[in-house]
Amino acid sequence: MNELDAQEALIRQQMQSQEGMNAPMLWQNQQQVQAALVAQTDPAKILDEIELKLKGYKQSMKTGEFEQMAEPLMNDKGVNKLILNLSAIVNQNTILSHLEEEEITKMIIKVGNDLIDDLTLNWKDYGIKDEMSRDHIVNIALFPSFMALKRAWKQNEKNWLGKITIESLSNAPRVQGMRDKGKIMDRLRL
Repeated sequence: MNELDAQEALIRQQMQSQEGMNAPMLWQNQQQVQAALVAQTDPAKILDEIELKLKGYKQSMKTGEFEQMAEPLMNDKGVNKLILNLSAIVNQNTILSHLEEEEITKMIIKVGNDLIDDLTLNWKDYGIKDEMSRDHIVNIALFPSFMALKRAWKQNEKNWLGKITIESLSNAPRVQGMRDKGKIMDRLRL
């Protein structure tokens, strides 16, 4: 082994040592990126949007304030019951699970049937004015619920979060020593 080979071996050893010391920091970065993505994709926002629509409100994109856009489709008792029922399906646990198309179909049909039964039996108690309003309520609740379920199709959301995390980490700035590896080796070969 000549002197140049020995120097290269020492440099490689030093770089591997630095990489090993940075492994916990990379793991921590990965956990932070995943937590941020999970928070940003939280389906609780879907429930908030459904609630606003049922109460006839819309949030202004410019000011962030809530504006009354229409008459409420149902009273607070009905809205609260509906949101409570939907929260069993529209949640983080559901969208990060692994569902197949047949399961999603069965679940959305079950939720839809239960919703229609509840609204049909309790329409007066919930302050629903007419049958057309009931149909609108069903649509406002079921379409976003179905989309939340589709996020779990074949672990779609979970796989996406994993890919984004890996991309974020691979695009993160590297340790200075790692970037200069080629430069050091070039200097030694003069």
